[in-house]
Amino acid sequence: MKIVAVGCQDFVAGLRLVGVSEGYVAQGPQDVDNVLSAIVKKPDIMLVLVEERYAAEMPNFYDKYLKLKRPAVAIVPSGKTGEGVRDYMSELIKRTIGVEVTVK
Repeated sequence: MKIVAVGCQDFVAGLRLVGVSEGYVAQGPQDVDNVLSAIVKKPDIMLVLVEERYAAEMPNFYDKYLKLKRPAVAIVPSGKTGEGVRDYMSELIKRTIGVEVTVK
């Protein structure tokens, strides 16, 4: 089973250095969407790590990718944005326990 990183060149290179199986460098949100659409169809992919700034800019990212059972898609903060992690955590808590929580 593979772990895959999708994001800018620095993001992908950093995760490849710590052992991520594959990396896809994306130029923007549309490019990330195209890559993710292809990746989620591969049966050997277990986890997809997406750079936060691309996920935050992509319309319908949460509905399209975070609701998948397999592969698991996770947003990794890149330090270049801040609110996306809060939105992601709120959505994750809501899906997990059924309660809407405001993360401050």
